[in-house]
Amino acid sequence: MNFIYPQFLYGLFALAIPVIIHLFNFRKTKRVYFSNTRFLKKVKDASSAKRKLKHYLILASRLAFIFFLVIAFAQPFIPSEEDADASTQTLIYLDNSLSMSNEVAESISAFDEAVSYVNTLADIYSASHEYKILTNDFNSYSNSFKSKGDISDLTTEIRLNGITRSWEEVKDRLLLDLEQGQSYEVFWISDFQSSTSGNPNTMTYDSGFHVNLIPLNFTSHNNVYVDSVYLDNPFLIGDQKLKLNVVLRNIGADEVTDLIVKVFVDEVQSATSSVDLSPNGKSTTTFDLAIDLKGDNKCRISFEDFPVTFDNDFYFTINGSQKIDVLEIKNQQKLTNIESVYGNEKLFNFKSFSYSNLDYNLIPEADLVVVNELDRIDPSLAGALNQYISNYGHVVFIPSVTPDIDSYHQLQQLGRVSRADSISKMAMASPDFEDPFYENVFEEENVNVVMPEASPIIHWGNDRTALLRFRSGTPFLSRLGTRGGVYVFASPFSEEYTNFQTHALFVPIMYRAAVESASAENRLYNFIDNPVLTFKTDTLSNTDDVFKLVRDGEEMIPIQRISGNVAYLEAPKFFLSSGFYDLTFQGRKITSLAFNNSPAESDLRQINNEELKRLFDGDVSMLSVDNNDQFRGELEKKYIGQSLWKYAVILALLCLLMEVLLIRFLP
Repeated sequence: MNFIYPQFLYGLFALAIPVIIHLFNFRKTKRVYFSNTRFLKKVKDASSAKRKLKHYLILASRLAFIFFLVIAFAQPFIPSEEDADASTQTLIYLDNSLSMSNEVAESISAFDEAVSYVNTLADIYSASHEYKILTNDFNSYSNSFKSKGDISDLTTEIRLNGITRSWEEVKDRLLLDLEQGQSYEVFWISDFQSSTSGNPNTMTYDSGFHVNLIPLNFTSHNNVYVDSVYLDNPFLIGDQKLKLNVVLRNIGADEVTDLIVKVFVDEVQSATSSVDLSPNGKSTTTFDLAIDLKGDNKCRISFEDFPVTFDNDFYFTINGSQKIDVLEIKNQQKLTNIESVYGNEKLFNFKSFSYSNLDYNLIPEADLVVVNELDRIDPSLAGALNQYISNYGHVVFIPSVTPDIDSYHQLQQLGRVSRADSISKMAMASPDFEDPFYENVFEEENVNVVMPEASPIIHWGNDRTALLRFRSGTPFLSRLGTRGGVYVFASPFSEEYTNFQTHALFVPIMYRAAVESASAENRLYNFIDNPVLTFKTDTLSNTDDVFKLVRDGEEMIPIQRISGNVAYLEAPKFFLSSGFYDLTFQGRKITSLAFNNSPAESDLRQINNEELKRLFDGDVSMLSVDNNDQFRGELEKKYIGQSLWKYAVILALLCLLMEVLLIRFLP
C-alpha cells in the first residue's frame, strides 16, 4: 500500500493526545462525608471494573478515529501493475462520424461522452505527458503530439462530420511518423459500427503498442434512412408525370408506422406519403410529380425520426432538359433500326453518319456510339473507339453479314470474337430479371414470353453474365469491358438473321443501354465518401481554367483531369457537407450536384465486445463503461491503483459513532 500524500502521516502523533487525557484525570474531586461507609465501599469495588473497561473502549474508539482520519488525508492506495507514465506519449482516436450523434444515455450523445473521455485522459496523466489525437477528418492537428492544455482546447473545436473511416485507415494514420522502438498507449474511442469497419479479419499492432478499446454502446439502434432514389424514366418527355421511387430502410427492431415522408422540389412541397416499415425491413414508396420540370431542379426528401436526425433529409437533383447524345456509324446512307429507336428528339440528340463521312471529333462528344454492321474496322477508327472506351465511353457493336474478324480484333474488347460455327436460327432464353441491367426496365416480369430468334454471325465464347443468351447457353448480347463498355450483339439487325429488332424487348434494351451510357453524368445524387464525377462539356478548350464547386459564396476546387471534352473530377470530401453545390466553369454554371452522407453511417448496428476482442489482436484491453465517472474510475484503478481513502473515512466515522454510543449507553 502506498500513499499519495505521505506527509500527512505525521498526524499520527496526535494519537498521544487521547492517551494523555486518559492517563491524567483532570476533573476536581469533591469530598462527601457519610456516617457509615461500609455499603459505599461495596458499590465502589463492584463498579470500578466496569468504569475502567468503559474508559478503555472510549480510548480505543478515539484512537481509531484519529488513526483512520489521518490515513484518509494521506490517501492510501494499492498501486497498479501498470505505470501511467511508463510511456510519455499517448495516441487517441476520437470517432466523430455522424453515427456518434446517437444517444448512449438520455439526452447524452455518444460524441459528447467521447469528448468527456478524452478530457479525462488528459487529467489522469502527468502535466509533461503528450498526446496525439486523431479524428475522422485527419486534420493537420493530428500530425504532431500535443500538451494537456492543447488537447483541452482541441476538444472544444472538434465537430461531427460526414467522413467515414475504416479501421485500417485509422490504424495507418495513427501509426504515421512514429518513432521506432518507442512504446505507446493507444485509446480507441468509437461506436464500432459494423457497417464502417471495413470488414477486417484482424487488427494487429506491434509489441510496442498497448491498445485500449472504449466502445460507446447506444441505448437503441433504431433508425430510418433513405436507401436509394430512382426514377421510372430518368429522362423526361414533355409534360408527362414523373414517377419518383424512394426506398426507405428501417434498421431497428421496432416497427415504424405512419411515417410522413415529404418531397420538396426547389423548396416547394410537391408530394407526401405515409409509410409503414417492418423491423429490419425496407419499403419502396412511389410519388407522382405532376409538375413541369425544366433545367436543374433541386429536390429533397424529408421526414422526422429521432434521436438520429442527420439522415432525415436526402438531397437529389432532376435535370428536366438533359438529352442523351447518340452517334451511329453505319455502312450506307439509309434509314436503320437504330435511327428509329433513337429518333425521339425529346430524349435523344441523334446523329447518324456513314463510315466514309464520319467526323472523328464527334466520337468523344457522344454518350453512346453505335457501330452498325460495318464490314471492317480500319486502324484509325479502332484507335478512336479504343480511346473513347478507355475514357469510360459506351459502344453498341452490331456485326456485319460479312464481317472482317481480324479487323474487329483491333477493338480491345473484341479480341476473342470469332466467326460462329453455325448460322442456323436459334431461340433465345428469357432474360435474367435479377440482373441490374434490367432493373426498372419492365413493369411485369413474364418468363413465359415468346422470345425472339437469331442466327449468330459472331461468337465470343461462354459468358455467364450475358444480358441475352440462346437456349443453348451461348450469348446473343453481352456487355464486355470494365472501363466504359461495349454491348456486343451476335447477329446483324436484318430480318433474315433475327427478329429481335421487331420484338418487344428491342426498345427497352436499347433505351437501357443509352441510359447506362449517360447515367454517370445524369446521376441523381452523390455520396460524400465517394465524390467522383464525370462530365462532358464543349467549353474545355482553355485548360488553364478549372471547375469549381460553389455554395453560399464559398468555392472549392476539386481534383480534375480533362481528356478531350470529358472532365473527371474528384471533390474534396473532407470539406463537403450534405446539400447542393453548383458546378461552375469559367464562371458559368454547368449543373447542380446533390451530396448526401454515406448510408453506412445510418446503419447504427454495432460490433459486440466479444467480437471486438477477437478482431483486435495483440496487447489489447477492453474498457467497457457506461459513463465518464466509470471511465475515470477504471483509469485510476488501472494506472494509479485502488484508492482506499474513502474506506478510511467510513471507518473513521464508524469509530466516532462508536464513541458516542459508548458514552451514551454504556453505564
